[in-house]
Amino acid sequence: MSKQYDINNPYGNTTFSNESIIKTTPSLYANTVFPTVNLNANVNENDFRLLTNPAGATYPSRYSLLQNRGNVAKGATWVTIGKNTLSGVASGIGNPITQQFVQPIISAIPIPLATTAYMQAGGNENMGKPYVAMPIYRIDDIENWTLSKYKDFRSFRYSGNIFDVNTVRLDGASAAARGTFNLDARGVANSIAYAAASALPGGAYTVFNIESIYGWGDQGNPNALRRDFTIRTNVATRWITGATPKDGKWAPTANPLEQATEFLGDKINVIDFGQRKLKSVYVWKPQWNAGNQKWDKFNSFISATDITKDFIKFYFTGPKLHAGNTADKDDIIVFRATIDSLSDTHSPSWSETQMIGRADPNYMYTGYTREVSLNFTIYATSRDEVKPIWRKLNALAGYTTPEYGVNTIAMKSPWMRMTLGDLFVQQPVIITSLSYTLADADTTWEINIESDPTMMEVPHKVTVQMGLNVLTDWLPQKHGKFYSLAKSFNGETGAPIEGGDNWLSDFGTNNESVMLKRSLEERGQSKSVTKDVGK
Repeated sequence: MSKQYDINNPYGNTTFSNESIIKTTPSLYANTVFPTVNLNANVNENDFRLLTNPAGATYPSRYSLLQNRGNVAKGATWVTIGKNTLSGVASGIGNPITQQFVQPIISAIPIPLATTAYMQAGGNENMGKPYVAMPIYRIDDIENWTLSKYKDFRSFRYSGNIFDVNTVRLDGASAAARGTFNLDARGVANSIAYAAASALPGGAYTVFNIESIYGWGDQGNPNALRRDFTIRTNVATRWITGATPKDGKWAPTANPLEQATEFLGDKINVIDFGQRKLKSVYVWKPQWNAGNQKWDKFNSFISATDITKDFIKFYFTGPKLHAGNTADKDDIIVFRATIDSLSDTHSPSWSETQMIGRADPNYMYTGYTREVSLNFTIYATSRDEVKPIWRKLNALAGYTTPEYGVNTIAMKSPWMRMTLGDLFVQQPVIITSLSYTLADADTTWEINIESDPTMMEVPHKVTVQMGLNVLTDWLPQKHGKFYSLAKSFNGETGAPIEGGDNWLSDFGTNNESVMLKRSLEERGQSKSVTKDVGK
């Protein structure tokens, strides 16, 4: 094969020896202009016009996507509301198939030119691009955000006018409306606060973040004291000796330097073991004379701003504190933990009976057991958390052993209550097994190199494996409740109150008081006698 080769045009004027004609192929790169963009220079909006599509292209250009300043075009809101209203009427029929037919028809309704022009008022924003990423030219807005240490990236997708009805976020507004309908004052307040925060220039995360709401540690605070790692903070406690060992107690530190040093660790970990009311589960600062009723009102007033919360509720208490109990005090053991595994096993028991004339046995129901396996890991993130964590681990281990009375040799069996999210809200349990993994390949220890008399040599990480038998506050039976899944509980019985905040309102509580109420009503006795029973 002979070939004429032009280095400037490698694909042109190629000659094939077995053919009598010369095929000429135009250069693939002929008449092509490559614009030069300096990637190290400051990016200008006009530079992105190099990314526009050729004439006649039907797909959105990259430049248009970069230029999109919001997720809904200015002026498109009322058109959207109109379409959604028509769709809502269709879906209100209750037939999803009908909705599938109606929605495309509504979307195909022609829009007058005047309205279309109004919708497009805002540059490249249009209804064809309802969801887009944050424009690239707003990156500087994030970098220059100095009003707080938190950056809510959702708030930077929009144009500069935060009061534009098309751009302002109102996350939480719908939840507030539902709370109002259900007469949930606390829920309404939280939802309204979140909606108001989401409308701020910095977004909801400037107010609702893991540090301010969930007590997450702020060890990276630039104002933290870093010259002495052994210093204790305002959550430290001291032991006050009493006339007898039982009269001694832990009290908040009296050291002025410690009182003036802000605690920046995890506020859940630092909550100490003690006896208090359910409403004080997440009070993280030590209280004065916590066991003295005379100080209850003072402590309630002082600790009003010292209450935090966990991502999900997780704690153990003594048996007195059933759901809805606001009066009694008992042991409270609360952990900040990583839930490694959680399983719930329901095991019915059957006995076989062989009948004459039948090869297969008959089965008789004989009982029911329920076992929950729970594994979690606890980490200390600061020195002040080490002591309360180990005090709580010691208290939890105590619920595997009995109590001994002074005047009897009989042992009093231990049982407790557990709260884990909304699955189990103060439900009675007994511990069938409890194992602590005190050291593994990832464990670090407190070595107390400075010989601090208030510090111990203990692991910073502990993994807990628990086996539990769940008893519940109501009888287990068919069509009954096996999980709490409710927000409101009767203060006398602990039974969930029926309503919109109770997912299992149509399942029986099987509570003895509820059955007593139904029995009395069936007998025709006065409802006034039982009006508060089982609510």
